This record gives sequence, C-alpha cells and structure tokens, in this order.
Amino acid sequence: MRTSQTDIWYLIGTLSVGGAERTLVDLANGLDPDQFDVTIWTIVEPGPLAADIEDHVTVRSLEATSKADVFPVLRFISALYRHRPDILQSFLFYDNTLATLAGIFSPETAVITGVRSVPNDPSMTRSLVRRVTHRLADHIVSNSEAGADFIVEHSVDPDRVSVVRNGRDLEAYRNGTATPELRDSFEIPSEAPVVGTVGRLIERKGHYDLLEAWSVVLDRYPDAHLLIVGDGPEREELEARTRELGVVETVHLPGTRDDIPDLLDLMDVFAFPSHFEGLPGALLEAMAAGLPIVTTPIDGNSELVTDGESGVYVPVSDPESLAAAIRTLLSDRQLARRLGTSASNAAQTQFSLEKMTSGFETVYCGAAKRK
Repeated sequence: MRTSQTDIWYLIGTLSVGGAERTLVDLANGLDPDQFDVTIWTIVEPGPLAADIEDHVTVRSLEATSKADVFPVLRFISALYRHRPDILQSFLFYDNTLATLAGIFSPETAVITGVRSVPNDPSMTRSLVRRVTHRLADHIVSNSEAGADFIVEHSVDPDRVSVVRNGRDLEAYRNGTATPELRDSFEIPSEAPVVGTVGRLIERKGHYDLLEAWSVVLDRYPDAHLLIVGDGPEREELEARTRELGVVETVHLPGTRDDIPDLLDLMDVFAFPSHFEGLPGALLEAMAAGLPIVTTPIDGNSELVTDGESGVYVPVSDPESLAAAIRTLLSDRQLARRLGTSASNAAQTQFSLEKMTSGFETVYCGAAKRK
C-alpha cells in the first residue's frame, strides 16, 4: 500500500570511496525523510562509505561475489517486482544496465539512470549497451552538460535528460586544518611547498603526467613535496615510476584517507591533469578549500574551473606545461591567492549539497508525475 512518501531505491555496485558513491551518500542523507523513504542497494558488500549513511536511510546488500554472479541479480529483480518502489535510480554503467532490465518487471517504477563521465574512447560494446539501456530508462541524469550532450548523441530524447551537478558539504572543505602533526606524518619540512591531487589511481587521472612534471618542478623547488591521495590499480606502477624518476623522497602516496579537508589545507597548489571526467568531486572539493588549481580543459573540468579566473588550464598529457603552471603558482603567491579565492566563491554559489539535493528532488517529482 502506497504511503504519502516517495519510495526511492538506489542501486550501486558498492559504497567505495569514489565520486559517484560520495554523491549518492550525500544525496540519500540530504533528502527529507518525511517526504522520501530511501533504500540503497549495493550489488556486492556495502563498502566503507556505508558508515556515513544516516539512520533514516536503509542499506541492503545483494552480497554478490562478482558482477557475473547471477543469483543476486535475480533476487533484486524479485524484490523490485514485489515492492514496486516509486523510483529506482542508478549512477554507473553496470548498475544502469541492471536497473533498466529490472525495471521491465516493475512498470510502475520510474527508472532513472546516470551519466558520470564522458569516455574519450568508448568501446563499441558499451556504446551498444548504452543505446539499449538508456532507451529503456524513464529519465537520465548527468552531472555535467557534456554528459547530457553525450547521451543525447546516443539517440535519447533531450526531454528525458536532466543535468544535476555534484554538490559537496562545502563548509567541511573550507574548514580543514593541516596541523603540524599532519605535516610531520609525511616528514614534510615546515616551510616546504606542497602540491597535491586526490583521486583514484587509474590511468585517466593523469598521475603519470604529474610525476613526469614533478621532476621538472623539483629543479626549481628541490624542497617541494607531492601528495597523490587515493588508491587504485595503478598504485604499484606509480610507485615504480617514482623510483625510476628518482623522486621517491618527495612523493607521497598515502592511499585512501578520511581526512581530505585537512590534506587539502596542507597543499599550496592542487593539480588535476585528468584525461576525461564527468564532473569531478575532487576538483570541486579543492575549489571549496580555496586552492589554486592546475587542470586540463576537458569536459567536466571546464564546467568547474575557468582558465585565468579560478584556475589554470594545461593541455592533456603535457607534463612540460603542467610543470610550468605548477611552478608559476608556487612562485606567484598573489596570483595563487586570487585564483583560490575565485574558485572558493564559485564553489559556494554553484555547488552546494542543498542545490544538488533540490535538483534531484525536482527530477523525482517530474518522474513520478510522468508515471
């Protein structure tokens, strides 16, 4: 029996430390519990961000051992068929595929899928799957204009596509505190400049470009240190590259951390040389922290940072330009402060959690009415 609440189910692989996962956790926590009854389903184990879920949100796991595990998928389809929530929403490729297929068995449920990034080299198989699943979805939400354009190019009616940009708890990133003990934990001298980045250790994030640039930065700033925060499949190769370049003593890979605001406060410059993105949360967090930013003018990044106003653009896969931009911001502190202040102001006015949550609520209202 339906209640006055809108019954929303979210489907995601796991609540690991990542941009889409962080967005989902913040969104689920931020929805009004008097208006929305929220359940998050994870395909495998819930993951570390499940600890951040507030009590009014239910978390359930299908406990799949892998994405090839069929029986948990069948259990989810059965649960959807029995309970028939008002809305089923997913964010990522595999989850979108499962959500749209499961939605066939609950026609009363509005299925909302997501676009989180625009691949620069999409496979033919994935492109075909996207064309099928997005046509089955009732609505698609992108976190960027570029993502919305990408989906429309996949023959989706623009009326079924919305853009809701990521939001963050901006005050948390404005109020980070880099204590002397934090600096000491990395054995960074008190006056040494710090350049940093945050993100999964995957090739498209441009970490290899950053390491190539770093050896050039050290030519002028031999006492500088580089923080590469995050974890992922490229970790061992990145560590090996630091040894090959002879920069091990000044490069730190601390893995996944839960003190990102404090780490951002430790940094003097934020470098984000990614090759393709959606609307990257790490870049938004650096903006909220008021850091001067060096980034690439790709889709997503360019919707956050304006060249010469709230950051500096460098070409993709161009370590030489990346090194030059980092050295400029380390040497010109007046420019760095101006860019950081502008970035912080942009984050405060455009990318709050409240604005993101309101955007999704508008989508939910429209999807429910159409059903």
